[in-house]
Amino acid sequence: MQDKTDFQQQMLIAPETKAAPAESLTEQMFIERSLTENRFWLRIMKEHAYFLGEGFNKKDKQLIQQAANFYRYFEQQEKRALQTPETVQAVRKLNEDSIQIVYGFRNFKRNLLLMIINCRVSGFNFPLLVDHIAREAEYFIRTLKKFNQGILDPIQDAIISENVFWLRIMMEHSRFIASLLDQSERKLVNTARGFADDFEILLNQARDVESMLFKKEPTYPIIGKMNKDSENATIELRNFKAAGLELIKTCQIKSVIDPLLADHVLREANHFLAMVHVLENRLKKKQRDIET
Repeated sequence: MQDKTDFQQQMLIAPETKAAPAESLTEQMFIERSLTENRFWLRIMKEHAYFLGEGFNKKDKQLIQQAANFYRYFEQQEKRALQTPETVQAVRKLNEDSIQIVYGFRNFKRNLLLMIINCRVSGFNFPLLVDHIAREAEYFIRTLKKFNQGILDPIQDAIISENVFWLRIMMEHSRFIASLLDQSERKLVNTARGFADDFEILLNQARDVESMLFKKEPTYPIIGKMNKDSENATIELRNFKAAGLELIKTCQIKSVIDPLLADHVLREANHFLAMVHVLENRLKKKQRDIET
């Protein structure tokens, strides 16, 4: 009778109470991860400013000027990140300053998006593209804030949140590519759309896992498979992007894709793959620790 009562009581306990705690960053990991993220994302932010500027209507001179200003800010911060001494104090200050600059750019993007949606700004900056790059700025800010707090999300939550974020990015890249290729490039357009559909399926699966397991008791086999499926799909898309970049650079396909944009989305795929490997190594270590 007691066992039955205990079981019933256990079933009424919130499963969130069994979630793994946040993990601490070592000083060396803090420095390495912070510098890696700054050096990658500051260049990405700089290029976002360039792409936005190119997409504005010529009459929107103030917006063009603001985009140019952000380009210079990020160019300067990127140079600083490449020269930052590998000390906790210097890296922490770099993170703090990057957060401030990126937060301003995030607000610019979000305000711009509202202006576009309300038909107060014309040009060639698609609303979804502006939302896409605003989400990337928000991701960068969240990442640096966690680093400065000295924490890493528990591995299950980290894999879920990283996959939900990046799978959407990869899906949207595929859709952007399909829309920027000349529609006479039927095979390439269909291939890009196929990648978008594949990533949409993976994204929806990841969101289901998020609903089931985020901030819950660790369930590592399911999480590991999700990470592996994302890796396999992203390798295929990365290879497609790399081949496309070469075709664009050598003028072998018809499109309105700037070679810099093609290189930009290729670098983001490679960054996702690097993150997948970081997460995979953390997961393997966690599983070994449990076994021993």
